[in-house]
Amino acid sequence: MPSDQIKESVHNNDLKALIDATVSLDQYKSKVGKDSEIIVMAIKCMDEEPARDLSQFLETGHKTLDVDISPGPDQEGKYTVFIEMERDSEAFKKIDEMLEDIKRVDNDIEDWMFTSYENKEPQPFNKETYQTSVLDSPVKYETEHNPEAKAVAERMKFLNTY
Repeated sequence: MPSDQIKESVHNNDLKALIDATVSLDQYKSKVGKDSEIIVMAIKCMDEEPARDLSQFLETGHKTLDVDISPGPDQEGKYTVFIEMERDSEAFKKIDEMLEDIKRVDNDIEDWMFTSYENKEPQPFNKETYQTSVLDSPVKYETEHNPEAKAVAERMKFLNTY
């Protein structure tokens, strides 16, 4: 029995020159959970349709908690795809795999750059820069971003050396 449903998918280089090669990590608030438990990655697309295509591509092929696009364009006319994933020791690997897969749909991207909460200037995306810029542990995140948690951690550290 033939199906009336149209099945579309993104193919190799379908989004050529439509995706910004600089992504954002940890610069947006999570809408599905606590920021200490969720990393939000944001990718800019040149128009709404490519953003929708990228969103669908990432939802179907990767382990994410939520993928959504901005309701409208930014001041440059770009749409943002927001990808939320667990903040854990596997986060770098998941992000790296996602970015490598995106290169298949936009072959113009050679090297990824990223900005983060800690580093507003774009830097090359690799394990070393990621580890110095993104906290992949909920405990580390809470300690760095919550003054009370930071004070408790410092007291514990002092007591352990006492």
